[in-house]
Order: sequence, then structure tokens, then C-alpha cells
Amino acid sequence: MNNLRFTNPWFLSSQGIVMIVLGLIALINPELTLKAIVQFMGILFLIAGVILIILNKKNVNNGSEFWFYEGILNSIIGLLFLIFPSFVVNLFVIIIGIIALVMGIINLNFIIKIRPYYFWLSLLRNIIVAIFGLLFLFVPFQGAVVIINIIGFVALFYGIVSLITAYKFYQLNKSDF
Repeated sequence: MNNLRFTNPWFLSSQGIVMIVLGLIALINPELTLKAIVQFMGILFLIAGVILIILNKKNVNNGSEFWFYEGILNSIIGLLFLIFPSFVVNLFVIIIGIIALVMGIINLNFIIKIRPYYFWLSLLRNIIVAIFGLLFLFVPFQGAVVIINIIGFVALFYGIVSLITAYKFYQLNKSDF
């Protein structure tokens, strides 16, 4: 019963169609997709914050105000996500860029010192990581668009593979009868 979702051709094909549509939307309009994701996250933060505040105020005698303050913080973060989606995206991508640049440089230094057997591949990989770090630092919104494009390609590929798998399971089930 648990494997039904992995072998049911109708489930797999509907999953594939949804992923293809989402992948195409992400590839056709990555900016809109990015802002929609950020605003959706803002709505989730805001709802969680309001629920935490309400639940904490109903249980005033519980002795802990931690959840109340977390609710306020979640509500503020949610509002920031909703009001300033471009700023949130840029900040997030800049943080990823700093991490990628630092890790790329540290790994390059390490690889140059130890000179492993797979030196050229490691060197190339870490140069690419450092370049993406610089891209994310200097043009963060375009870096975020690159991330959305990658997600779009992955979703499109996943959807196509799901449709092929669904067709194969359909053929297999049809031959059983």
C-alpha cells in the first residue's frame, strides 16, 4: 500500500505534469517565481507568528514568554518578506555568495598545498565555486535568477522522467491483465 504512489502510473503522471508546469514557469519567468517563493515564505512566517502569539496569550499561566517573542519575530520576518521581497532575496544570495567565495578560496588553498591525484578536477571545481560566489556577491538578484533557472531545469527533468516512468508502469500493468 505504501508503494502505491511510486508505482501508480496516474499518480506519477500527475506528479510529472505538475513538475513540468512548475519547471516551465520557473524557466520562463524566474523573477516572478523568485518573488512568489519569497512572498509565500513571508505568508508562512506571518501565519506562524500570529498563531504563536495567539496560542501564547491563551496560555498565559505557562510561565514561558519564549513562544510569544518568537511569534513576534516570525511576524516581523514575514512582513519583511512580504514588503521587501527583492531585499530579502538579495540578502540571502549575498550570504550564499560569501559562503561560496570563502569556501572556494579555502579549498583552493588546500588543494594547491596538498596537490591530490585529482588536482585539476578539484582546482576547476573550486574555481567554479569561487566564481559563483563572486557572481552572487556582485549581482545577487541575477545570481538568484540563476538558482531559479537551475531549479526550473531540475523540475522539468524530474517531470519528464516521472512521465516516462508512469508510461512504463502503465505498460507493465496493462500487460499483467
